[in-house]
Amino acid sequence: MNRKSGSTYRATAAVGLAVAALAALGGCSISVPSPVPQTTAQPTAPPTYAPPTVVAGHDAAAVAAAPMTFAAGTTLSPRVPVEFNDILGQPPQDYSETPGPPEWKLLKKNVAGQTQYSNAAGCLLAHWTTANQGPLITQGDDKASSTELMKYLIPSVMESGLSEAELPWVGEAGKPGPSISFLAFNTKAAKGVMASTVWARMLGAADTGLLVTLACPSDALLGAMTPKVMAKLSVAPPSN
Repeated sequence: MNRKSGSTYRATAAVGLAVAALAALGGCSISVPSPVPQTTAQPTAPPTYAPPTVVAGHDAAAVAAAPMTFAAGTTLSPRVPVEFNDILGQPPQDYSETPGPPEWKLLKKNVAGQTQYSNAAGCLLAHWTTANQGPLITQGDDKASSTELMKYLIPSVMESGLSEAELPWVGEAGKPGPSISFLAFNTKAAKGVMASTVWARMLGAADTGLLVTLACPSDALLGAMTPKVMAKLSVAPPSN
């Protein structure tokens, strides 16, 4: 094996392991410990509850009606969480044909924030949210924060390997509407490794990380399945 092919295989294998690790992460909060300087012990104040902050005059309808670009992340109310919505488990909606069974089989529903599906073609899909993202957030810069989230999930990833992608930004999956910007990382199929795409978006103001992974046995199948998934999956804008 020459040096180039060996390097390619290791990168592909690393991404495959990373995708498996994503599934294992589930909906757990991601928290990166920061170095703590040596100080004299001081009494600590009891923790206090900080409720979500709804900014006075905040127009949730206007935010929901506009594309949620990376720059638009600052228009969200502080610490108001954002969730996914999907209709992957519903039968096909083409009423010109006899309704058939759902293409996707639900494996796990909102367990620690994660939902998983599989289909007969051998594809695996997971989407989940995380919270308490502070160490990964660059305030006011969702793109930089999303890059840090992707690097945390896949330590070997290079920024040059990330591309911008869009998911639906609508309250009800399958309905028309604006889009929300994500970063995407693609892996080609190899021996023992499925083709896959990982989508990540950090919403710093909302303190919410959004993650989607789709893996299929071949590159062609992944390419064909991606738009079908996006037609049944959305990120739902908060209503307040």
